Amino acid sequence: ERTAPGRYRPRPAPPAHPAGVRSGDGAALRRLAGHYLHTAHHADRVIAPHHPPLPLAPLEPGCTPESFVSREAALAWLDEEHHPLTAVRESARDSGQRWTVFHLAACLNGHYVRRGHTALQRAQWADALRAAHALGDPEAQITAHRYAGQAASRAGRHIEALAHLERAVRIAERHGRPGPQAWAYYILAWTEEMAGQDAAALTHAICAAGLFARAQQWTAQADALNAAGWYFTRLGDPAQAERYCARALDLSRRHRYLGGQAAALDSLGLLAQQTGRHEDAVRAFSAALAHCRTLGNTYQEAGALDRLGDSYAATGRPADASTVWAGAAAVYRSQDRLREAASVERRLTALA
Repeated sequence: ERTAPGRYRPRPAPPAHPAGVRSGDGAALRRLAGHYLHTAHHADRVIAPHHPPLPLAPLEPGCTPESFVSREAALAWLDEEHHPLTAVRESARDSGQRWTVFHLAACLNGHYVRRGHTALQRAQWADALRAAHALGDPEAQITAHRYAGQAASRAGRHIEALAHLERAVRIAERHGRPGPQAWAYYILAWTEEMAGQDAAALTHAICAAGLFARAQQWTAQADALNAAGWYFTRLGDPAQAERYCARALDLSRRHRYLGGQAAALDSLGLLAQQTGRHEDAVRAFSAALAHCRTLGNTYQEAGALDRLGDSYAATGRPADASTVWAGAAAVYRSQDRLREAASVERRLTALA
């Protein structure tokens, strides 16, 4: 049904597809899936140009995807086409278009992570995981397990997350692929952090950084170096933390990787905060926030706002602290991160 000029969405309760779909209907569904898949792929590449291109199937005759000239336009399309993208994935799943299911998940994962859409991320990787194993493709299986693990970890399902990530590591080791193996270790580090196991997380992050270097995946190496620095900070080793985070920031700047710069600046802000340099922390968090907003990364933005409020409070700026904490609490709640929201709200109450 039409919702705006040039915009459509599935009806809220569409009837089930007939058991025997006519060949013309099947071709139309393939064109529809191709349109959304190729448009989503282009949107992802505009927002995150460091992501490698996917080997998508050629477009069906008569299928014309959309293109974008800015990050803002790509982000707006992904937000607006939320319901159709879900329906296209489910249609492709039900009609056996396994590569379409897998590639849609790969294109949309970054957006779901940025926006904190954890339930959608879990649902799409459940479908993509079945598709990857049915295809028998090891790299697709590694990717599906690692992102299924990431989604489970964000949902607070630690045991499920570890099972997926350990499976990803085993498949990668069996096939001798350092890049996919590195990604599995990197997300495994994040999962251990979510469970409060910072020492284990540090070990996995350092391992991931070395494997990314072997695979010459420099932006990913920057992420892993920054993760290691973050864990050194949390473990009380500021000298090592600063060394790793500074390397991550330098590598991200050399490769014009805004996401890596945002993450490294956030880590350096936390390090400055923990060593009592709150004005340095304010500058670092503010720079990280600017990059997060450019990228539409509301998930990371909430954490930076949270920590920026702490430094504002420490430097005697309660009005500024109140403003950013209110923003952090609102984003946390919109993403069902209720524990983090409650923590910020307690500080707001104490400040008042």
